[in-house]
Amino acid sequence: MKQKTVSQLDEAGYYVGEAIAHESPLQPGVFLIPAGAIDRAPPTTEAGKRYRPWGTGWRAEGVPPPPPPPPPPEPPSRAAIIRSELGRIDQSSIRPARAVAAALAAGRPAPEADAARLVALEAEAAALRAELQALPK
Repeated sequence: MKQKTVSQLDEAGYYVGEAIAHESPLQPGVFLIPAGAIDRAPPTTEAGKRYRPWGTGWRAEGVPPPPPPPPPPEPPSRAAIIRSELGRIDQSSIRPARAVAAALAAGRPAPEADAARLVALEAEAAALRAELQALPK
């Protein structure tokens, strides 16, 4: 089976490299051009240039500079940090609250460790809510 070298283009239509077109097994003399490629010999390239098909040849253009990097992300505000901590406290309260509720529903005293954990978490949450309330809007 015969093959020939063709030119692969990117989505903007610029040359990115060589590709191989194979002869069709059903139609001798017809070459199957890969998607995004054109039936044209690759250009002779030069550093700092990019190439686009032009007429029957290639047009060289300067390579544009890369875009500047994005700015670094803004650090989270104190209010966002407090809200995140309040969410963590809520998540941490679920298991001890369930243990306390189950004990009380069964007529048993609340487990001391779980009750103490809930009291500590609520104190931490109350301090954070007060700080959040005091922040400028």
